Amino acid sequence: MAKGRGYALLSVAVCAAIVLIGFVLYDALGFDGLLYTILLVPIGLAVLVVAHDTVRRRALAAEEEERRLARERDHVKRTVDFVADPDLTERQRLAVIDSFIPRLRVSRTPYRDRLVLVPELSPSARSLLERARAAVMTVYTSQAMRKRLLDGLANEVLLPRQIWEIAMLLRVQTHLQEEQDRARRGVVTPELLAVLEPQQEALRRSVASVTARVEQLERYARRVQEADAALRAREALDNNDKYRALLAHTDDTDGMRALEAHGQALEETLARSVREAIEAGQTLNPHPTPEHPAR
Repeated sequence: MAKGRGYALLSVAVCAAIVLIGFVLYDALGFDGLLYTILLVPIGLAVLVVAHDTVRRRALAAEEEERRLARERDHVKRTVDFVADPDLTERQRLAVIDSFIPRLRVSRTPYRDRLVLVPELSPSARSLLERARAAVMTVYTSQAMRKRLLDGLANEVLLPRQIWEIAMLLRVQTHLQEEQDRARRGVVTPELLAVLEPQQEALRRSVASVTARVEQLERYARRVQEADAALRAREALDNNDKYRALLAHTDDTDGMRALEAHGQALEETLARSVREAIEAGQTLNPHPTPEHPAR
């Protein structure tokens, strides 16, 4: 609508300018000036129409390009499995996504150390990463999360950082294990074993450490699930009035006292479960990532 008004005003301005030029030419040249003005009118209008059509076509092309790019980016998000550094800016994150769209020819090289392609990990590494992701997703989709009962810092900052650091370590471990496997091809001498065995032991210790981090995430997710269960119990507790009314009609005083005591215990369980979930999240402290990951 605004563009339409703009073009209408431009048309009026062009016509006014042509009329003004006509008066000037008529005053200076007489009838010949008027003739020139009559010739200028269709020429000016033709130029205006062509300019308007060009601008409109460019705007439509730009809008179509935006829609196409949005579809392609959405396709990348759905089909390419990768973990990106959570410290990437929004522009950098879009550049990473665009690097998977061939026609854009965006280089992925500047981000090779800030991106882990999951299919490049070993099967065991992918399994660990999927366990970590599943634990985080359990937290993100929990009722306790929706009700904002958990530690916001742990959920919004530490969890993405944990996934990124785990993915980085798994990539390094995958590459080092590939080196170990290549070194063991062919004849393995005692001298070669003397070199490889300490390296393999270091790799095993690193894998055990990452596994422990994944298990810590899973314990946190389990605590969150327990908090969710307590929340569901609290919702069910709201129905106790109906059961008290039922017991009152049957003159069951002992049953009413037991129901009230049970309700109080559930309230305490809810508070304890949420507190334990928060404490479990607070233990998820960031760990340093390797300064020079293997490529």
